[in-house]
Amino acid sequence: MIDGHGLNVELTIPPEWSRIDPVRQAVGLCVAAVLANDDLRDALAMVCAELLENAIKYGKPDPRGVCVQLQQRPVGTQIEVTLSVTNAVEQASHHLAMLQQRIAWIRTFDSPGEAYMAALTTVYERAEAQGGEGGLGLVRIAYEGGCLLDCTSPAEGVMTVLARYTIDRPGETTMPPPGPLAPPGSLPPPGALR
Repeated sequence: MIDGHGLNVELTIPPEWSRIDPVRQAVGLCVAAVLANDDLRDALAMVCAELLENAIKYGKPDPRGVCVQLQQRPVGTQIEVTLSVTNAVEQASHHLAMLQQRIAWIRTFDSPGEAYMAALTTVYERAEAQGGEGGLGLVRIAYEGGCLLDCTSPAEGVMTVLARYTIDRPGETTMPPPGPLAPPGSLPPPGALR
């Protein structure tokens, strides 16, 4: 809680495409209501929709559904806002390993913008005959969403992707300071921010 205000929302939804837009809207409304920050509202809503699309597209269908958490916690004089999407995955799936590798690669750059430019260069240099996935998805989410991404596997067959924002005060969003980013997996797991 910050000055009596708090943000702690958890939604578990069926892994259905029709659920993405209502959750995107709900996340945006929660951020607007608690933090009154239009830029953060728009960024978190977009990132939420993109991560849910990835969870449904690459995840394993599971009757337990997909869990979306939106939390804030104080960090010194700032507020850290974290959005996480947790879903079931095939443990042996190449998508899980690719996701972890891609997020680790993004975090080697000083900013999501630098990672995005490097990814664009790589995509344009790659011959179209190779086909396959372009690899821009997560990099674009981090860049356009202005967030730091991380992923964890809190249990076998479960994956969580986190997007982290730091704001100085309601109404102003800042990117993390330039310099090395925290190593992959260093963010606390969902639920630990309570």
